[in-house]
Amino acid sequence: MSDPQPLSWLSELISRHGVVVALPAVFLGGLALNLTPCVYPMLPVTLAFFTGQAARSRSRLVRLALCYVGGIALSYAALGAVAAQTGALFGSWLQHPAVLIWIALAVLSLALSMFGLYEIRLPSAISSRLGAAASGYWGAWIMGLLVGVVASPCVGPFLVGLMLLATQLGDPASGFLLFLVLGLGMGAPSLALAVAAGRVSRLPKAGAWLVWVKKVLGIVLLGLALYFVRPLLPAKAVGLLAAALLAGAGAYLGWLDRTQSRGAAFRMIRQLVGAALLAGAVAIAWPRPPAASPVQWRPYTETALEDAQRAGRPVLVDVYADWCLPCVEMDQVTFRHPDVIQALAEITTLRVDATREVSEEAERLLGRYRVYGAPTILFFDRSGKERTDLRLLGFAKPDEFLERLQRIR
Repeated sequence: MSDPQPLSWLSELISRHGVVVALPAVFLGGLALNLTPCVYPMLPVTLAFFTGQAARSRSRLVRLALCYVGGIALSYAALGAVAAQTGALFGSWLQHPAVLIWIALAVLSLALSMFGLYEIRLPSAISSRLGAAASGYWGAWIMGLLVGVVASPCVGPFLVGLMLLATQLGDPASGFLLFLVLGLGMGAPSLALAVAAGRVSRLPKAGAWLVWVKKVLGIVLLGLALYFVRPLLPAKAVGLLAAALLAGAGAYLGWLDRTQSRGAAFRMIRQLVGAALLAGAVAIAWPRPPAASPVQWRPYTETALEDAQRAGRPVLVDVYADWCLPCVEMDQVTFRHPDVIQALAEITTLRVDATREVSEEAERLLGRYRVYGAPTILFFDRSGKERTDLRLLGFAKPDEFLERLQRIR
């Protein structure tokens, strides 16, 4: 089993604090997507749509803008609800190596387009129709739906990550809410443009800065393609490829890229980004001690679980992978804490190693308890029943983990 979850930080935030706390981050992500090369060129079209109706009342313009934003938001919200509803099926598809390779190739093709090897353009027929859209509420709604589709080449990788997160949640309402807020973030600038229609004649031109942003997005997409295939590669190879990508990206974006620009501020931003990427490459390539844990882990088998349950011992099942950074962090920090080691001595500790493929017995366990990624830690009491209130997703500090152990003991 693999864990193709690019938004693991968001998953951990939700697991610790709930979906509502994560909504501002999702909204900001939607705002940021407006700077992608597929979305930003649509803003002038949006401005022209509302400017053409600026002679009408301001309240009508706001209502039209709300319909427009609603079209964007609900198109994504429906996607989130479907992903969450079909979580188990969707999650199992995305664990298959062939699917991971297909997704990585699709992301790679988008990355190459960001470097100018070919262009992903909006057909002129659609662009002209959007610019001359009907002035009614229904026209604004349809325009918003179409803009959501047009943006998909650039926002697709982010959507895939969010869909994976929705499958883990398994709650259609939460998936709907996450994607709704994402769509609202994407549509917020359009609402602002509607309010300012008649006073804003044009937006900043998509000049050198946007060309450079396209290349930054291309680097991000290359990294995302590597992320998807990393479960299929040796851990050392992934580390070397990631370090090489960051080093090359830092040198290219900071100094080698020939994008013409004016002003010292833009050059300074480029160099700062380049330096940050080079520092990241050094951090990844820096030698680290092995992540071995002093905890006596036993490979998970159904027999081992049944033996522990017959003996009346609590059981901890850790779904682990070498490529899972929170898993490694748990081994280096939490499972090295003396109090944790002592507490685990009274608990049967089983581990499902998902670095490569898992056994059929482990697959049955993961399916039975709806486990879709690593790290996931299951706690079983002395009667053999899982304590779902103690289930852990993501990294936990020693104190937090000890509190769970005390409750299971």
